[in-house]
Parts: sequence; C-alpha cells; structure tokens
Amino acid sequence: MRSTGQRILARVAILALLGLGLPGCMWLFTPLQAVLSADPTSGVAPLTVQFDLSGSTGSITSFTLRFGDGSPDLVGSDITVAVVHTYTSPGTYTATLTVQDARGRTSSATVVITVAAPPTTSVSLGAIPASGPAPLTVNFSATITAAPGRRIKHLALDYETDGTPDFEAAVDFENYSGPIASNAYADPGTYTATLTVTDDASPAQTFTASVTITVTSPPPVITAFTATPTGVLAVDFHFEAQAGGTGRKIVKYTLSFGDTTSLTEDGLNIVHPATLSRTISHDYVQTGSYTATLKVWDDLNQMTEDTEAVNLP
Repeated sequence: MRSTGQRILARVAILALLGLGLPGCMWLFTPLQAVLSADPTSGVAPLTVQFDLSGSTGSITSFTLRFGDGSPDLVGSDITVAVVHTYTSPGTYTATLTVQDARGRTSSATVVITVAAPPTTSVSLGAIPASGPAPLTVNFSATITAAPGRRIKHLALDYETDGTPDFEAAVDFENYSGPIASNAYADPGTYTATLTVTDDASPAQTFTASVTITVTSPPPVITAFTATPTGVLAVDFHFEAQAGGTGRKIVKYTLSFGDTTSLTEDGLNIVHPATLSRTISHDYVQTGSYTATLKVWDDLNQMTEDTEAVNLP
C-alpha cells in the first residue's frame, strides 16, 4: 500500500506530465478557417462560375455560401462538393463563404465576381442641320454595328416619332456608317426622329436611336426696296416686307440713309402687322453716292436686312 506521500508525489507527476503534454499537442488541432476561390472571377453575362470550398480547414460541421446576387444561399456540410453558379445579369458581386464548427465558432472568406454586359448592337443617329428656320431640309446619317455573329436586316426611320415609319429599307450588313435619308420640315416645331434597326437573331431583336430636330420660324422677308430721286437731293424710299412664318408679326424696322442719319419705327409693337409697306422721303445735304440699309424685325426678334444704292450726281 502506498503511503500518503507516495500518492501525493504520483499526483504531482501526473499533473506535470499533463502540463507539459497539452501545449505540445496543440499542433494536432487545426484552426477553423474559411477559404474560398472561384473560376472565373470575371466575364460576360451569363457567367458560370465554379466555387472551390475545399481549402477551408478545421472541424467544419456546416457551411453557408452566399452568391451575392440575391439568389438563395447554398447550405451544406461537405466542403469538397463542387459548387457551380451562373450570374445572369451584369454587375459586381461579392460571394461569401461562412464555415462553422461544433462549438458554434465561424470563419468567413469572400471573393469578388465581376460580370460584364454582353456585346450588343450599337446604333447612333445624326442629323445635319439639327436646327434652323422652316422650311428645313435635314439629312440623316447613322452608324450601326451589329452584335457579334449577327447581321442587320431592316431599317425604319420615323421623322416625327408618330409611330409610322417614313422611310424603310431591307438591308444585310454587319456594319454601316453613312447617309440614310432626308426630310423637309415645313412647319416650326420640335421633332424627334427615331431610327429602328432589326437584326437576324431568333427571335429578331430591335434597337433604336433618336435625334431632336428644332425647326424655327423663318425671319421676315423684304419683298421690295427701292430708292427713287425726286429732286436734286431728295429721294423717296419705298419698301415692303412680310413676316416669314405663320403667326409671326413685324414689330420694328430701321432705315439708315447712308449719310449718318436713320429712321426707326418701333411702334409696330402695338399694331403687329404681318405685312409692312412704307414710303419714306429723305433729303440729303449734298450730292454723292450712298448706300441705304433697311433692317426689319419680327416678334421673335429675328432680323433681315437689305441695301439699296443711292446716286446723286
């Protein structure tokens, strides 16, 4: 039978061995760590990605893989399983793997997936000129590039975007850059011209481009301007003018006689005539050659002018 002293020594020895042995055995316990990789990490939609969870370490009892695109999480326990997921929309997504052990401890890892939009048909529509007074003739041109592997089969151009194409053509090309059609806009206003192209996909896909056309009212028109001498130094000036567009009015004119004097009538702001006719007499102080200048404005502050030579020998 052991004495009390021997039993105490035995306990001390066991405790000493345990104290020495446990720290030395810590390498046997692998730390919990999530490791996530993906292939590929970027590409064009739809992008199929294979995720690898197998590099994760520790006593893993479960895992959750969140794809980052709003789709349901994948939950499991076998980290060696191959996980394949397809990202259907362009964007940047962060996939997150979280592993858990029996004690409830967790570890997470992330990987970023970048999904680009697939190549598509590009269309641009140009107009020259894009603005000006009525009647305005506009020449339309387009630059069209079909999506890879496709061809453009039909063009339709609607000059006023009223739902009815004004110009259509059956075509067959991958790329085009040049004129399409022209249109004369008779009335002032703002118009949106729209080009629609159709490709040979199944089903066919359409693509559009638009341009804005601004047609202003034309300026006034001077229909007559004469200078008739009535004496040695006296001259009668006669002129006629009319507003250039429907609904426009003439509001002002200035007649410069060419001798540093002029006459302005702006009381037309009250009368607002659509047409104007005046005969103005003027006396020069000496003989010579002069250039008279007539300027007429409408209610949009558009101005037109004309000149007339005056010879007083």
